[in-house]
This record gives sequence, structure tokens and C-alpha cells, in this order.
Amino acid sequence: MEGWPSGLWRTLRKRVGESPHGFKSYTLRLEMKTKNYISWIILILEITVIVILIRNLDKIRGLISPKVDVITEEIKILPTITPLPTVIPTLTKKIYKPTPTPDNEPWGVSKQIDEVTWTMKIGEDEKMATAKEIYGALNEYRKVQGSQVLNWNEKLGNYAQERARFLNGIKSVDKHQGFNNFMENEDGFNKLGFTALGENISYGYRLNGVHTIEWMYAGDKPHNDNQLDNRWNYVGIGVDGLATCLIFGTGKF
Repeated sequence: MEGWPSGLWRTLRKRVGESPHGFKSYTLRLEMKTKNYISWIILILEITVIVILIRNLDKIRGLISPKVDVITEEIKILPTITPLPTVIPTLTKKIYKPTPTPDNEPWGVSKQIDEVTWTMKIGEDEKMATAKEIYGALNEYRKVQGSQVLNWNEKLGNYAQERARFLNGIKSVDKHQGFNNFMENEDGFNKLGFTALGENISYGYRLNGVHTIEWMYAGDKPHNDNQLDNRWNYVGIGVDGLATCLIFGTGKF
């Protein structure tokens, strides 16, 4: 056979002879044995592989499916503390302003507020009149209205000044209570020296002499009648602050 080594060929010929059949028979037996050997070898290899696989099963699993280390961590949920802003009280100064009252009163018209008291809405002058200025304005007004001129009396003037000072101290009028008490309980008629006395008083009007007589006291009938009364012969006038007092007298003794 071509390709076989000459030594091997001779050996085979010696064993099987020259017969072609003998050579064929030997070849078949050799192939069968070879196949058996190979089968056993393959079986052994398979068993070996299986054993190796079994022994290294865990490692193989690690390669196929990597081991995942599960780490359990305790999570503590703590309350969130939110700092609150510090409240600093704000000091607010409240300014109280009086609510203006609607003034619907007409100008220059007297309004009676009790039995003996009137009020009037009029403008004011730059300065307050003196007793002398009011005395002059009174006599001028009386002359125009047909009444006689009144004489000044010192006792009446001193008492009128005391009354004006008192009214300016209380910042109001007193409904003639002080005058009546002086006449009835303090022997006022004898102290002043007259048998009949009358009074006009005011507070809160800064007016000159003419406006005091012709606006304010002439603004209502009782006060105007009193300052024009013809039975009066004497007068005394007092001024203190915004207070005025006129004391009329007759029957001097």
C-alpha cells in the first residue's frame, strides 16, 4: 500500500501472510479494537469531566451567575427638626386721633344747649379784647340800640374779674351758679352795694370788643336783652384768658 513505511508493511505481511483476505481481516479487528479503546477513553474523559464539574459546581455557578452579596443596613428614620424663626415683638405706637365730628352748624347763629347757655359758631380774632375795649363797644352798641350809656363801677369790675378768672380756671361756664351763690349766700348785694344785679358770661371765644358785644352776646335774645336793659345804670367787666364776665347793677346805695 502506498504511503506506509516499509518496515511496518513487512511486519504486517509476516503476521497476516501474503493473502489479501488475511490482511483485510486483521485490519478489521484492529479497527474494532481501536474503536473500543477510543470509546473507553471518551467515556473516561466524560466521567472525569462530570466529576470535575460536580466538584466545581459552586465555582461554575459563580461564573455563570455572579454571587450577589446582600448587605442589610439598618436605616434609622429620625425626625427632621426645622428651626423656627425667633419672633421679636414689634412695638407699635398707637396714635389716637379724635374722629372729627361733622360740623353742620350755621355760622353766626346761636344754639341753646340748656336753660341759660347758648353756643355759636363764629370766627376768631387775632387777640382777645380787654375789659376797657369791651366797655367801649358795649356803650356804643347801647347807643345805637337806643339804650343809655352805662357807668363803670370799680366794685362791679373787681367782682367781674374774679368771676372771669374762675371761669378761665375751669375752662367753661358754670350756669351762673357762682354768681347766684354769692348773691344769695354770701351777702353779695350788700358787698357790691346794689339792690339789683345781673350777669353775662362767656368762655372760649377769642374776640375783640365789638365782636364780643355785637356778635357773641347779641347772638341770642336773653343775653342781648340783658346787655341792652335800660334798668341798668352801672357795669363792671372782667377778662381772663378766653373768659369774659359783665356784671350789671342798679339801685346803688
